[in-house]
Amino acid sequence: MKAEAKSIKEIFGGGPQKLVVPFFQRRYVWEEENWAELLSSIECNGDIQVFLGSIIIKWGASREPSEAAIVDGQQRLTTISLLTKAIYDEFDEEMRGNVRDTIQNVLFYKRNTTDSLKDSEIKIEHSRVDRDAYEAVIRERVFEKEKPRQEDCVCSGQIGKCYRYYRQVLQQRRQQELKDIFDIMYNDNNKMLVRIELLENDVNEQSIFDTINRAGAKLSTADIIKNNLFQGFMESCGENQEKIREVNRIYDEKWDRMFYSEEEKNEWDEKRRFGNVKRNNLEFLLYCVASIKWAREDTKDFSGQLEALYSKETKEYDFDSYRQLIEEIHDYARIFSTHITRLHMVMNDKEKVGNEYFSYQADMRRLLLILEEFGVQMFYPFVLKILRDAGENFQDEHLTAQSKMLESFIIRRRIMGTSVSDYTSKCHLILRKGPEKLFSTAGEKEINISDGAVKSQLTQMKGDTAKLLLFLIELSTRDRRSDVDELTYTYTLEHIMPQKWQESWGVPENYAEKRQKHIDDLGNLTLLKISLNSTVRNADFKTKIEGIPKQGRQRAREGYKGNISLNITEEIVKMYDNGMKDWNEERIEERRNRLAEKIIELWPLYQSKS
Repeated sequence: MKAEAKSIKEIFGGGPQKLVVPFFQRRYVWEEENWAELLSSIECNGDIQVFLGSIIIKWGASREPSEAAIVDGQQRLTTISLLTKAIYDEFDEEMRGNVRDTIQNVLFYKRNTTDSLKDSEIKIEHSRVDRDAYEAVIRERVFEKEKPRQEDCVCSGQIGKCYRYYRQVLQQRRQQELKDIFDIMYNDNNKMLVRIELLENDVNEQSIFDTINRAGAKLSTADIIKNNLFQGFMESCGENQEKIREVNRIYDEKWDRMFYSEEEKNEWDEKRRFGNVKRNNLEFLLYCVASIKWAREDTKDFSGQLEALYSKETKEYDFDSYRQLIEEIHDYARIFSTHITRLHMVMNDKEKVGNEYFSYQADMRRLLLILEEFGVQMFYPFVLKILRDAGENFQDEHLTAQSKMLESFIIRRRIMGTSVSDYTSKCHLILRKGPEKLFSTAGEKEINISDGAVKSQLTQMKGDTAKLLLFLIELSTRDRRSDVDELTYTYTLEHIMPQKWQESWGVPENYAEKRQKHIDDLGNLTLLKISLNSTVRNADFKTKIEGIPKQGRQRAREGYKGNISLNITEEIVKMYDNGMKDWNEERIEERRNRLAEKIIELWPLYQSKS
């Protein structure tokens, strides 16, 4: 290992010919603050020598061309090269001709001495996720007289943003100012960087990369797990070049292509609340895989020590074990993306949710909706496992049976308002012993989700719980013979006796408390396709059913009759048309009892196998 102060020109032009960004490093992530700071530092280089940081490279065995891996400094070197290209592209024709040799020597290299300029190779070889964007910027009209227009750069991601930022900033500078910046950058006397060189037999470059990033900009949990996995995978190859190539292929196809995107929004980077903490989707996926493979029913929550768990469990892995694990992660990721993150994005998009249909015959889809709407994510490891085991065949009988048992457990717990704090351990339990164990209270504190307890709890319902229950009950009334057997979850919850009942539903003062207790009773709730106008919503029962006809310039206000699309609401309208002109506590209790029987039928209390 040796360290030496170097100029930018020496870093790029003094060898090695090719600088490779290793696959384990993160993509280019510097932002405007970093870009501005680097340019400002260069411009301030006067009497006092400016230090731009250190670059660590590791020489490889290849000498055709000479090649080194960028262990640390990828962000800095990439930004310097993009700034260099932006200055070159803002130069006039004369200046472009004057510095073309420098551009050739610092941004490119010739594989063969006789190669033409246009056949030159780019000095920095990025990993796949940034490679196309970087090469497009660097090559664009670099050896042509006509300079590229700023709008010609259509590259996505931070690479394109950085280049466009510098073009916009430099457009405001005079040619002499651009010349001054370029001269500072490529003056051999300006030793602005320290290059640390590792030889082939020096310490593992990934270990150094991790150490540096742990001390500085901390790597994410997912980054550390990925680095450790592929470091172990690579070490398992020994000197076998065929296996080394296989590791690189697997990284590219099974990891890079799955988890990284040039789009600004990457589903795997999206953070959402899982349990009590926020995690991004990739970290939670890795948690799910760890739960499936290594958790036992008595395993405590390990989400905070996920990287340590992966290191421990893969410590003795050989080449085939690593390959199998990474392929499993890839399989689970595809399932997670297809069925979980997609549904989450759709249900949170007002424009798309109206095109997402659910049927009572699709048991797994129904379970996924329940998990999404109730925010119950800790059972996703189990869901991923049974989906993969069934080959994602939603008609698989075993899959259907397992999803129904989990659904019953979650619905009953939700009705009872029970804490979900034990759902992690419950998931570990059913991963090993099956979902029927959810209904066993042996050896643990009993939580009452009996039929009687569930029925008694329906008198006071939370809105989000009641809404989904009524929607699922409605779905259960529709089958293949129905005119419509699929529905979107786009209905609004309606209190039949309104929350502001005092305005039009007055009762003697000593009766008010009893009436108030019935307002959030499940029997007093229904679903409508659109929310009623407030003048109808808080009106008497007759007006709520029939609405308010058009009067003069005042347009008509629809009631239930103009809003019928669901059986559970149509039932109330038919009862009104058949003579039931009053809605009171007795009617609410009767309807609640009917709904309670339906709930017990749809979500039975399964018996645990001995």
